[in-house]
Amino acid sequence: MKPDAHKVLIYATWRDRLLVFDEPDFPDVELQVPGGTVEIGEDIDAAAFREFFEETGIRPEPPLTPLSVHDYRFLKNGAVVRHRRYYFRICLVADQPSTWLHREMMPFSGGDPILFRFFWLGFDDARNRLGYGMEHALPLLA
Repeated sequence: MKPDAHKVLIYATWRDRLLVFDEPDFPDVELQVPGGTVEIGEDIDAAAFREFFEETGIRPEPPLTPLSVHDYRFLKNGAVVRHRRYYFRICLVADQPSTWLHREMMPFSGGDPILFRFFWLGFDDARNRLGYGMEHALPLLA
């Protein structure tokens, strides 16, 4: 079936930890990894680099390693929504802060910037705490 949207999800790793974020202004939103929507005509790899920078404020150095493609379905307002997710890994080598805040200035909804709080989790902890099925490709990091 044709997906409603193509999405990129980026597993950024550093010192055997995974970068995750929550949204302090929206406590009901589940824990996530950086990612977002591929724009029409945009290269999948370019979308992953763009989304990672927009959401984290970090300009990643290549390589960006493709991990998996997964079709994900969920219900929204009583209708089934289909996303084709492209999972990537990027290994960060420079020292990173343990936590930081960053505003997504280009939210998909077109609304106000969204505040993200980033921090690091061990892979097992992330597997148990990530929301929205974002843990799907974590076994490929081992």
